[in-house]
Amino acid sequence: MGRLPTPALRREWRRRILDHDGDDENTGGIARWLRLTDGLGLDRDYVISTAGLLPATRFAVDAYVNFVRDRSLLEAVASCLTEMFSPQIIVERVEGMLRSYDFISRDTLTYFTPRLTQAPTDVAFALGYVKEHADTPEKQALVLDTLRFKCDVLWAQLDALYFAYVESGLVPPGAFIPEKTAG
Repeated sequence: MGRLPTPALRREWRRRILDHDGDDENTGGIARWLRLTDGLGLDRDYVISTAGLLPATRFAVDAYVNFVRDRSLLEAVASCLTEMFSPQIIVERVEGMLRSYDFISRDTLTYFTPRLTQAPTDVAFALGYVKEHADTPEKQALVLDTLRFKCDVLWAQLDALYFAYVESGLVPPGAFIPEKTAG
């Protein structure tokens, strides 16, 4: 917030913080995410602790946080553009999860519902900002590099999950191990 030079930009970011954190402890994206993990039977304190994160996931998230903190405001804002297609992806994934897993309900997946309207709002802001401020070929290249970096961060997380839990079963020490269920 301190890096944002105008009240309009700070108000925009304040809106995004409220989307994420909510107005109180029981609202916002974090609260909805915890309801999702509760619905999946995960221990809430364990989830909050992040103790079970895959090392590659922790590394990727830290890299992204450092990127947004240390790079230009243009790059930080441009990194949000990866959400451009998230509403379509959310709809497809929610329907697929409801079809494929008996233990998942629409109520469990309510985390995703607000993202169907929040993501397009976030993208509209980011796209407008980038169009206004990426006014040279060098800055436009920087935006493309940012999107490549953010996609790499997302792919690294997906690759780590797939390798540990699907492909190899080699879950790193300390990472979450799903309980085996009869089925």
